[in-house]
Amino acid sequence: MLTSSIIDIPSSLIELIDSTDSLQTSPPSLYVDLEGVNLSRHGSISILQLLNQPAGHAYLIDIYVLGKTAFTTLGKNGKTLKSILESPAIPKVFFDVRNDSNALFFHFGIRLQGVEDIQLMENASRPGTLSRKQFVSGLARCIEYDAPLAPSVKALWRENKEKGMQLFAPERGGSYEVFNARPLAAAVKEYCVQDLSFLPVLRTLYWGKLSLEWKAKVDAATRERVRVSQTLEYQPHTRDKTLGPWQQPVDYRGFAGAPSFFGGLDLFGSR
Repeated sequence: MLTSSIIDIPSSLIELIDSTDSLQTSPPSLYVDLEGVNLSRHGSISILQLLNQPAGHAYLIDIYVLGKTAFTTLGKNGKTLKSILESPAIPKVFFDVRNDSNALFFHFGIRLQGVEDIQLMENASRPGTLSRKQFVSGLARCIEYDAPLAPSVKALWRENKEKGMQLFAPERGGSYEVFNARPLAAAVKEYCVQDLSFLPVLRTLYWGKLSLEWKAKVDAATRERVRVSQTLEYQPHTRDKTLGPWQQPVDYRGFAGAPSFFGGLDLFGSR
């Protein structure tokens, strides 16, 4: 069971930064997720979640409160959160890094390096022909179908996820502005922490299935995701984001009901 804390003052941020010293890099120790209002260059970042997996602790870094200070505060070890995120020697694991990278780059000038992307690992690990890798899966689908967890754990995850979505998902009557409400609602905090908690087990599962050839392909595709996300050509909310990177472009006009089918983030998107 993860412990968690909210980081909203520089002194706590310094302790967090210093805690990253001497962490193992294989397997990775740091897992990252972001929440915000229209998370991309067009919106804002509210919270950056950072899981220190060996310590079993999730930090909810309050970007809404700290602003750029969150990334420029210097630890006693001479590092900043920005330098950690940009270090190619410190692996950081995301699930669909694209919008996170887009927001970090355009709002705070952060050029992510050392990134691993579990969404690409899952897609690449599917057996069979490339046709089985045509579309990427969302995190909810990966947890539901693949995470080796007890049914009771998944039932609690569904319950907590539903509570969170009722607060922030517009289609459930919520608003993403809840990520900027302070103090942070308990259901929102739980939502932020719990998805992060599943990332290590999913990373171990999918990465362990990959051949050396496919690991290299995933690494290259991840770097390309980050590169493209840092350009103005990148569009944060388009249907082609559901395609795996090994596919030729698809003409969606041939699909009846394409908006509802391809737009379902719980199945194919980042969440």
